Formats: sequence, C-alpha cells, structure tokens
Amino acid sequence: MSETRKPGSARSSARSLRSAAPGLLAALLLAAGLTACSQGAGGGAAAATCDPTPYDAAISAYAGGGVLAKGPYGETSPDWTSIALSDDEIAKVRAMGATAAVVMHFSGDSWSNAQVAGIRSELDKLGIRIVAQTDAQADPAKQFSDVETALAAGPDVMLSIPSLDPTALAPAFRKAADQDVKLVFLENPAKDFRPGTDYVSVVATDNYGAGVINAHQMARSLCGSGAVGVIRHAAQAPTNVLRAQGFTETLTAEYPAITVAEDKGLLGPDWKGEGSSTVNAWLTKHPDLAGVWCWFDAPCEGAIDAARSSGRAGLAVTTVDLGNNVAIDMARREYVTGIAAAQPYQQGVVEARLAAYGLLGKQAPPFVALPALPVDADNLLDSWTTVYQADPPADLTTAMGPG
Repeated sequence: MSETRKPGSARSSARSLRSAAPGLLAALLLAAGLTACSQGAGGGAAAATCDPTPYDAAISAYAGGGVLAKGPYGETSPDWTSIALSDDEIAKVRAMGATAAVVMHFSGDSWSNAQVAGIRSELDKLGIRIVAQTDAQADPAKQFSDVETALAAGPDVMLSIPSLDPTALAPAFRKAADQDVKLVFLENPAKDFRPGTDYVSVVATDNYGAGVINAHQMARSLCGSGAVGVIRHAAQAPTNVLRAQGFTETLTAEYPAITVAEDKGLLGPDWKGEGSSTVNAWLTKHPDLAGVWCWFDAPCEGAIDAARSSGRAGLAVTTVDLGNNVAIDMARREYVTGIAAAQPYQQGVVEARLAAYGLLGKQAPPFVALPALPVDADNLLDSWTTVYQADPPADLTTAMGPG
C-alpha cells in the first residue's frame, strides 16, 4: 500500500486523490458521449450502452493511491503491514500471562464477527487470554455498563469501539485508563482521549475512502445521473460521518447530475427493518429514485427488501462492508452494484498487536487505517477471501452460478 497523503483533512485528501483522475474522467465522459446517458427502465440501473471506463478509472485511482483517512487529531497512518512484533517481543508478551476484554458496540453482523475473529486469533498467538467479551446491542447505556462489567474481570488490555456515543461513553473508558488498562480503540477514540496518554492507538477503515469508492460505483450504475437516497448512522461518530462525507462530497464534486433526494440517519438496533421502512417511504415519495447508499450493509438489506416488495428491479444499491446477504444479492446481479469492503479481520489482527505494543511499552503509531477494497460482481469471491481470510460460504458461491 502506498504511503498516506499529507493534506490536513479528509476533504483535502479527497481533492488530492481527484487530482490524479479528474481530467481523465472528464475526457473519457466527453469522448464516450455520456452526458445524456439514459437509465434503465427500472430507474436505477444504467443502460447497457453506458461506458463504465471513466468510472472504473476513478475507482482504480483510489485503489492505487493509498488511504485518504486521517486520525482523530490529524495523524497520518503508516502502512498497516508495518505493525509487527519480533519473535523476542512475542515471547515476552506470552510470558506475561496477560488478559484482555473485548467490548463491542453490537455483534452478529459480518463486520463485527470478522473483527472479533481477527482479535481472538492474534491474541491467542500472543498468549493473551480474553476474560470478558460484551455486545452492547447498539445501546450506549448498555455499552457504558459493559465497560464497567469488563473492568471487574481485571483485564490488562481492552479493545473497544465507542462509536455509539464517544462523549457519553468517555467516563466509562476513563475508569479503564485510570486503572492503567491499555486501551486500543476500534475506528475512533472516546471523546477527548489522547494517544500515548489515554490509549495506545486507534485502528480504522479508511472510512472517507470507502464513501468515495461507493460514490464512483453509484455513478457507474446510474451512468452519471439520477436521484439517490442516503442512509447514514444518526450518531455523529467519525466512522459514520466520514463514510457519508466521502460519498456525498464525491457526488457533489464529480457527478453534479446525481442529486441526493433524501438523507436519513438511523439509530438501530433493527438496522434492516429501519432501512426497509425508510426506503419504502422514499419509493412512494420519489417514483424516480434511482439508487440508495448505506453506511454499512445491514440497512441496505432492508433497502433491497423494500425495492423487491415495490417491484423496483432497477434500484441501484451501494454500501460499505462486505456482508453475506449483500454479497449474495451482488452475486445474483439484482440490486447491489458496488461495495466498498472494510478489512475487519485484518483490523482485528492489527488491534491485537497494538495491545501487545501497549503491554511492552513499545512506541505505537497513534492511528492506523486500512484501505477499503472496491468490490463488484467480477471480483466478489476473491474479495471475500481477502476480507475474511476464509473461503467464500457455499451460499455465496452457489449464488454466483457456474463460471
């Protein structure tokens, strides 16, 4: 992976990325005569005559350019593969007999399952025993209590994602820091926590970059024009905000003929049900709605259900995170036309290693971001293997059909 760029914000980083491709994008669009490209009968999928070349070029520009993300205090991420431990360091950690707590915001989805699997696998290699693992079920108050419950088990390290409410959860994590528990945060830190003092490091997806990928994928699906709906998380944590910003800011800058007709934040925990009811209402209000974007896959499962029940076969769906159900839909070439896949398993591995950094007193980078991976039907099975470090499930390979 190339080194991260140096601009001071995610937005300026996006401009740096576009500087490699906007001239190419404009030239190819003009040459292909796409300014008046028609849409399919369903109102969402682009006509078969739409040339995907300029959109694919924009996606490739991201894939070849490194992460766009900056840390919570403007930090530049190193290459995630540089986070490593020597054999001697591993032996020292194993000799400590250390323990860990894993405090999740919610569980059961593909991203969370893979994240925890990566953490567990690497902690096991390091001889760090998990003494508490919790699932807050998308409830900030429960996660606050979960942190306190986990602390009662006396862990040496805690790995947690405080994205439900970084401000409200901060006092709970302050108790952990005050007890000298080594904190590694997933995606974003608790409010006003500082690296090197309050926590070891933050490990995140390139969330802004994931939104950028989805914008180009949506534009390819719509041939550069149409009305879309945006489903985001109502909680204003950096992960959620950056994904939505990457998507909407790229549409505004690169695809002015694509408009955001609706924008709604959801709070969960019934992500699929809330996504379905939201999109059902949109399809009634906007008969010409061409696409829907979701900040992660579960709400888009609901969007697919709404489109199917409404007979809207042409609705284009793009999302972050390679969940099994959206992957199967993509394999069947029904609604999901593009996915920006996080790398949760590898994030978990990096997080566990950084927990070991904390135990050793080893200098850790304050922020590490892993690039999002552009996924389409052509690279879906290979992407699954990369993301989850496992073979694709049987139902996914069956959905792909012979090939």
